[in-house]
Amino acid sequence: MKKSLVALAALAATASFAQVTIDGYIDRGYLITNNSFNQADTRTIGSNAGTTTLGFKFRENVGGGIVIGGQLNTDWADFAGATQATGVGTAQTGCFANSQSFADIAGPFGTVRLGAPNSFTLTNATAVAAPLYSTGVGSTYSSSFSIANGLGTGATGLAGTVGLATTTAAGADAAAGTGARSIRIANTVQYSSPVFNGFSAHIGITPQNNNVTGTTTSSLSVGNTVGVKEYALRYTNGPIDAMYTNIKYEVGSAGTAQNRFTAAGVASTGVVTGTGSVTTPSTLAANLSSTQSLLGATYTVMPTLKVHAGFGNFSSSNNLSKGKSTQFGVTYTMGNIDLMAQMAKVDDTSTTNTDRKMTGIGVNYNLSKTARVYLRADDINYSSNGVAFTGSTLKRTAVGISKSF
Repeated sequence: MKKSLVALAALAATASFAQVTIDGYIDRGYLITNNSFNQADTRTIGSNAGTTTLGFKFRENVGGGIVIGGQLNTDWADFAGATQATGVGTAQTGCFANSQSFADIAGPFGTVRLGAPNSFTLTNATAVAAPLYSTGVGSTYSSSFSIANGLGTGATGLAGTVGLATTTAAGADAAAGTGARSIRIANTVQYSSPVFNGFSAHIGITPQNNNVTGTTTSSLSVGNTVGVKEYALRYTNGPIDAMYTNIKYEVGSAGTAQNRFTAAGVASTGVVTGTGSVTTPSTLAANLSSTQSLLGATYTVMPTLKVHAGFGNFSSSNNLSKGKSTQFGVTYTMGNIDLMAQMAKVDDTSTTNTDRKMTGIGVNYNLSKTARVYLRADDINYSSNGVAFTGSTLKRTAVGISKSF
C-alpha cells in the first residue's frame, strides 16, 4: 500500500498543490554463497529477492489533460555499500539518488521522461521475460548472471554511465564473465506512447559526446560519453504480456574513459590484500558498438499458473561479444504460497566461446499483499561448454523477508 502526502507548492496567493507519493521496497535475508573457489565462499545479510529502494514521485495536473512531475529513487545498501572485506563504498551503491531519477510530462500524446529513467530492457528482463525474480538470487538479470554480453550500465562503480561487462565470478578466470545488464543511464530522453488495443511503443535516446582527446591512458577521453538508442514494443492484453526490446551502444571515434574507485590490493584471484581505494580509468575503445535484443513473454494459463520465456541476441562490432540466450520459467500460486522455477542459458558464439547456464528456484509465503518471507536458490555454471576451473561454478541459497510500501 502506497502512502500519499500532499505537498504545498506555494506561490503566495496563487498556491497550487502537487501530489507526492512515497513508495519503495525493503529486503533483507541471509545468503550462503558457495563456489569452486572456496576462499570466496561467504555468509552475508542483504537484498536477495530484489533491490531495496526508496522512491519519491511528484505529480501535478496543470490542466488540459497534462500532468507534470518526476521521480527520484535511491537504492540502499548497508553502510553506503562498504563491506567488511574492503571497507570501500562506490558511487553505484553509496550515494543518495543513485537509482532512476527523471522529470516527466504526460498527456494524451504519451509520456516524455528526461534524466536517468530505467531502461525498457530492464523492464522486459525482470517484469516480462522473468517476473517475480527481479534482480535477486535466481534472476536472469543479476550481478551474478545476465543473459547478455557486451556493453551495459550495470557495472558497480560506473553509476549512470556505460562500461564493458568484465565482472567475473569470485576467483574465476576472465573468461567467466557474468554478463552485461542494461539498467539506466544519465542524459537520457525517453518517450512512451499511449496504449492502443494493448500495444504501446517506446523509444530512448542518449546523445553521444566525442570531443575530448588525451595523451595518457589515465586522461584519455575522460568526458566523452557513449551514445545509446533503445526502442521497445509491448503488448498487454488478457492473458498475454509480451515485449520486444533492442538497445544499441555506440562509442565515438575518440573513445571514452571514466575514473572509478576500486579496492586497493585486489589480486587477480579476487582476494583483497590491502585496504583503502585507488582510482583507475575504465576505457572503451574507439568506434566500438554493442547491441542487445530480447523478446520476452508471460502467459497466464490460469489465475494460479503463469509461464514465461525470453529469447535474446547480442553482438558487438569487434566480435568480442556475440551470441544468444534462452530462458523458460513457471510460477504457480496456491493460497499464500508462490512457487517459482526457471532455467536460462547463454550460447556464446564469439572467439571466447564460453557458455554459461543458470537454474533458479524460489518460494514466497505471502503474509499480506505487500509482505512476505522467501526462499531463493540458484546454481550457476560459468563454463558449461568447457573445462571447469577455479570459480566456474556458483551456488547460492537465501532466506529472508521483504516488504513493499
